[in-house]
Amino acid sequence: MTTAADPNPNKFPALISGAQNSFTCQRCQMTNSRQVYWLPSHVYYCPHCIGLGRLTSQDWLVAYPEVNAFAPVAKPLAWQGTLTSAQRQVAGELCQVWRQQGEHLVWAVTGSGKTEMLFPMLQQAVLHRDRIALAAPRIDVCTELYPRIQAAFPRVSCGLLYGSGQLKYQYTQILVCTVHQLLKFRQAFDVLVLDECDSFPYLNNPMLHAAVKQAVKPHHTLIYLSATPSLEYQQRIQQQQLNYSLLNRRFHGHDLPVPRYQTVGFGKTITTNWTLQQHLKKLVQQQQRFLLFVPSIASSEKISRQLTYVLPTLSQNFVHAKDPQRVAKVAAFRRGHWQALITTTVLERGVSFDNIDVIVWQADNERFNMQTLVQIAGRAGRSAQYSNNQVTFYGRKYTRAIQQAITTIIELNHG
Repeated sequence: MTTAADPNPNKFPALISGAQNSFTCQRCQMTNSRQVYWLPSHVYYCPHCIGLGRLTSQDWLVAYPEVNAFAPVAKPLAWQGTLTSAQRQVAGELCQVWRQQGEHLVWAVTGSGKTEMLFPMLQQAVLHRDRIALAAPRIDVCTELYPRIQAAFPRVSCGLLYGSGQLKYQYTQILVCTVHQLLKFRQAFDVLVLDECDSFPYLNNPMLHAAVKQAVKPHHTLIYLSATPSLEYQQRIQQQQLNYSLLNRRFHGHDLPVPRYQTVGFGKTITTNWTLQQHLKKLVQQQQRFLLFVPSIASSEKISRQLTYVLPTLSQNFVHAKDPQRVAKVAAFRRGHWQALITTTVLERGVSFDNIDVIVWQADNERFNMQTLVQIAGRAGRSAQYSNNQVTFYGRKYTRAIQQAITTIIELNHG
C-alpha cells in the first residue's frame, strides 16, 4: 500500500473472515461471501478491487506508516494570478478549514476557478509538510489537473497516478490520482481534495467512499469540490453535518451560457436531420470549434462516420471512456487539432477547452440527467474572451432533466 521512508511496515491479512461464511477485504473494505468467490484451490478472493490485482485469503498486505519525509520549501507557490474578491473569500474559508482539520464542500459553478481557490490552502499545507492528495473519479480530470499543480508548485514533489498511466509511482508530497488509486493507501494523507465528488463512478459507490476514508489520517482535512452537489451532500448541508462555501459566478464575472433547446423529429439521425446539419455547416463556415455530446460509445463512432459523409470538410474525431487513445485525443484537441470532437459523457466535467461551442445530440436520452447536462453546458464560455459560446440541446421531447438543467443555469446567473 502506501510507500514511505519508514522501515517498519505493518503487515496484515488481505481478507478477514467474518460471520456466516463472509469475509471483508482489507484493501477495499467490501464484504463478500466465501461460498461465491472461491477458487478451485479452496481459497477465496475479493471481486470488488480485482482491477488492482487479485487478493486471496492467502495474501497479505503491507502498509508503511506515513512519516512525511519532505524537504522544506520556503516559497512553494509560484502562481502569479489574482483571485477575485469572491474567490478570496472561499480561499480564506478553506485555509480556516485546514487549520481546524475538518470537512468542507466547495459548491462552485463550472469555470469558477476551483483549482486556483485551493492554492492558498495547499501552500499552507506544503509549508507544514503535510502530505496532500488531489483525487477525482475520472482520468481526464487528473491529467488536466496534474500539469496545473506542477506549474503552481514547481519546487514541490508531485506525482500522477491512474490505472493506465505511464508514470511510475513515486513517493511525493502532492499526489494527483483517480479515486480508485486511493485503495492503495492507508492513513497516508493529511489533506485530501476530492474533485467532482458528485460524479460517476464515485457517486453512490460504497467501495470508493471507503477508499477516501481509508486513505486519510485520523486527523485530516477533507475538501469536496462540485458544481452540482448530489442529494447526499445537500442533505448533509441541510442537517448541518457539512459546512460549505458557495460561489455562483465564474472567475471572469460573465454569465453561464444558457442552453437553447431544439426539438428534432422522431427517429431522425444526423444524416437526415436538416436542422442540425445547417447548424453544423454554419459552425464549419465560422470555423467555430465545438464538442458534440452523444449518449453512447457506439453512437460516438457511428456519428463520426456519418459526419465524414455529410460534412467532408469538417475536421473531427471521436472519443469515449474505452478509447485506448482517449488521453492523447483530448490533449490533441486542446492543442487545436480538429474543429470538432464527438464525445460521450466522459468529457462532461473537469476538462477545459478554449472557445468551444457545445451541442448535445439526443439530450432527452436517460443518460443525460440534470447534473450531467449542467456540467456539459459548463464546457462552454470558460474564458473571458469567449464567454458567449453557444450551447444547444437537441431532443425529441423536452424532458424534466432538460428543463431543470436550463432553469438551474438561469438561477445561478441571477443568484
